Amino acid sequence: MILSALGLTVLVGWYAHAPALIQILPALPPMTRNAAASFLLCGVAVLTLALEGPRWLVVASAGLVSGLSVLRVVEIVFQVNVGVNEILGPSYINTSLGRRGGMAPLTAISFTIASLGLLLTPKALSTRSAQWLGLNASIITAFGLAASLGYWGGVRLAALHTAVGLTLLGFGMLALVWRVGTDPAPTPRWLPVSVAVGVVAGTLGLWRALILDGYAPFALLPTVVLVLGGILALIFAWTVHLAQHGHAQAAALRRSQAFLAEAQRLSRTGSFAWRVATDEITLSDEVYRIFQLDRAVPVTLATIDTRVHADDIPGLHEIIGGARIAGSDFEYEHRMLMPDQSIKYLHLVAHAARDHAGRLEYIGAIQDVTQRRVSEEALSKARSELAHVARVTTLGALTASIAHEVNQPLSGIVTNASTCLRMLAADPPNVEGARETARRTIRDGNRASEVITRLRALFTKKEPAAESVDLNEATREVIALSLSELQRNRVVVRAELTDDLPRVMGDRVQLQQVILNLLLNGSDAMRGVDRPRELMISTAPDGDGRVRLVVQDAGVGFTPDGADKLFDAFYTTKDGGMGIGLSVSRSIIDSHRGRLWAVQNDGPGATFSFSIPLAPDDVVGTPAKTNA
Repeated sequence: MILSALGLTVLVGWYAHAPALIQILPALPPMTRNAAASFLLCGVAVLTLALEGPRWLVVASAGLVSGLSVLRVVEIVFQVNVGVNEILGPSYINTSLGRRGGMAPLTAISFTIASLGLLLTPKALSTRSAQWLGLNASIITAFGLAASLGYWGGVRLAALHTAVGLTLLGFGMLALVWRVGTDPAPTPRWLPVSVAVGVVAGTLGLWRALILDGYAPFALLPTVVLVLGGILALIFAWTVHLAQHGHAQAAALRRSQAFLAEAQRLSRTGSFAWRVATDEITLSDEVYRIFQLDRAVPVTLATIDTRVHADDIPGLHEIIGGARIAGSDFEYEHRMLMPDQSIKYLHLVAHAARDHAGRLEYIGAIQDVTQRRVSEEALSKARSELAHVARVTTLGALTASIAHEVNQPLSGIVTNASTCLRMLAADPPNVEGARETARRTIRDGNRASEVITRLRALFTKKEPAAESVDLNEATREVIALSLSELQRNRVVVRAELTDDLPRVMGDRVQLQQVILNLLLNGSDAMRGVDRPRELMISTAPDGDGRVRLVVQDAGVGFTPDGADKLFDAFYTTKDGGMGIGLSVSRSIIDSHRGRLWAVQNDGPGATFSFSIPLAPDDVVGTPAKTNA
């Protein structure tokens, strides 16, 4: 706005016959009309950009300035008169211009640079356009300052208000550019260049003033001024660059810290450092939030103990004590009892390191895994529900076998009871025979009771319970329960159960469900084959503290492309199948920290196997452990 007012004032002076407005003092050069018009138009362009006005107004204003200034540069370079100063009308004031045509060379160059910069600047400044406009503005500012200072050294290359106007134009463009951040820190990258150009321009102005005062161009004093000015330009520019670099690094560090803090908050993960020698502990903000501790209170191991669940404190102390001695990485998961009596589950991972003095310290992360544990418990409950459905579905297919298993001992009981009555009714009564018959009745009753007990165990809906399980015994019970069904399908079962098999840790009912699923799947796979239907089930130690159970059939097998889908939920190759048996079986084995897999046989059929860990007391050299 000031630029527009300056240009408009000088134009009024030209057409109102007011020499004071265009010359200020009679001894000073006047501002030409085209220079005044250029200030007016540049002011309009800068103001329009600042107010985000219409783009066409910027282009029109800057375009006119560009045309005037380029024509004036052509006049100066080629020593011709194309009538630039007469474009706005004849001169009514008898003033002496430095050259016919108007603008001084410095003024023409400045307006050329300014107009090109404004033309190439979009309505919404981008980083690249801001850099270009800022560099142009710094050059114009330096020219304006040098011309203004030249009046005090006797250098009059332009009108005084032209020199001041160029300075204002440069500062106006700089103010416009400053609103655009060109680095992570809001410091423009063209600033060192601007400083260097300004120092060089001031040096040249002083050098020119010394020449006009009578010194030879390269006498001692002018030469010293030039050399010192060049050195100062480099020093100032480099100093500004280093300051910008430090500012940018500080801003980037603050931004990185903000990102890290937000990432920790979103992932519920905090960081910590622990100096073992001094027990000095440093926590991130997220750890303070997780522990619900006051940042003003110094954090010690005793402070952390106040948050740890009482049952987990001995285990945590054992881990900390081992870390002090071993100096190696460690990982631990424990519970926290918060002031509101809520429970949090934390997962801690720490990496051991040494400082420059060789002192041990740990750097690690603490993650709040409460939601994950709650989700796992919900998933386990849902899996238990699905497993129960699968058991009921599977046992529904064994109705005939169950009826047969129960009917046999019941028939024996009836027969033995009738025999016992006849023996007692004889004359004389056969007491010894009746006694033996009663014993057989009790035996058959126990057999029926065992069948019912096995059925109730498999049908019962209860939470999984980890216990020491004899896998051979569990397998024999499943074979006995499904034997009638297998015989009805003309399947011959061959059991190769290793003697003295180590016990495994798991839920007996769930493991029996897996075995039952594998047996029935093998039987179904051989239902339509015309060859001996032999089903082999075996157990054996698997090494690395595990036991393996294998079920091998001679059925139709599976296609190579179906191998990856066998354990997917609701995938089935059987007519009327639900497709949940193998999926539930794999989830059960996974929950036992084991592995279930299937392979094609070299001959017909397929082999399904699972491997699960031993019970702790059966792992050689490993004492039993309990989780808090």
